[in-house]
Amino acid sequence: MLRELRHIARHVLLAFLALALPWALSFKVLRFLTRFGLGGSEFDAQALENMRLHGMGHNGVVTIRQMRLHRLVDLADYYKSWCTTPAWLKRYWHVSGDPLPDAKQHPAVLFVTFHYGQGFWALRYFQEHGLQMAALYRPPPKPVCGERFNYWFFWVRLRSIFRLTKTEPIRVGDEQSELNALVRRLVRHQQPVGVMPDIPTDPAHGIEVSLLGKRAYFASALLRLVVKKNIPVVLYTSVLDLHTAARHVNIQVLYEQASVSELAQSLACCLETAILSDATAWHLWPWAHEIIID
Repeated sequence: MLRELRHIARHVLLAFLALALPWALSFKVLRFLTRFGLGGSEFDAQALENMRLHGMGHNGVVTIRQMRLHRLVDLADYYKSWCTTPAWLKRYWHVSGDPLPDAKQHPAVLFVTFHYGQGFWALRYFQEHGLQMAALYRPPPKPVCGERFNYWFFWVRLRSIFRLTKTEPIRVGDEQSELNALVRRLVRHQQPVGVMPDIPTDPAHGIEVSLLGKRAYFASALLRLVVKKNIPVVLYTSVLDLHTAARHVNIQVLYEQASVSELAQSLACCLETAILSDATAWHLWPWAHEIIID
């Protein structure tokens, strides 16, 4: 019960900061509160250990505080999305890289991002450019005691994604249902889909890539479909500037893929570049030993 109340109190605070205060001030408050454990996770120690295996996270105190800050802002984005103005976006939303594909010329696009940074606002940006991305999601397991609020918030946030994209997210349960959903939307209906491939993947169903000097695997069925149908791929990362509270979004568009292995490695290179830029923004460090293999 106490753990549940802590989750609720954290969200009440985030809602107040996001809705009642200027973002620059809210950000400073959140950054300060990370000193006292706000945004902390039971997996922080494992995340730090895995980072150090890859030569990162030498200053443990600073690293953990930065990870906490990324988590808090990721959650606060949900509340901030209810009161965002064009002036706010102009000040805090910076896009670089390639222009997005023309929505009329390329209606079917595969958006690829990672469990990295804060991607909430990118959905709105794509929708404004005529690319209404449907996100794939796996429903979380039934909550244990102390996690019921987080379970409820998952579904609330998912509805908010629909509000931003104007497109119903696609529920999947396994690799096969994910592929079926992709075929229906990308090929049959010629509409954009978004995926995040940086998850633990069975090598038997994946294609090997080089990531941070070691091996990793991305699901191959999805990539084979994209290469076979010659579907444009939009690689993007959206990450918080830890000093100015702005978001830096980088977009890379791949119109042609020579092979599945080449496409997979392009994805891995994008993720590696992002991690080397700000390692604390990758949310999957606690499970990195299952993703990046010696």
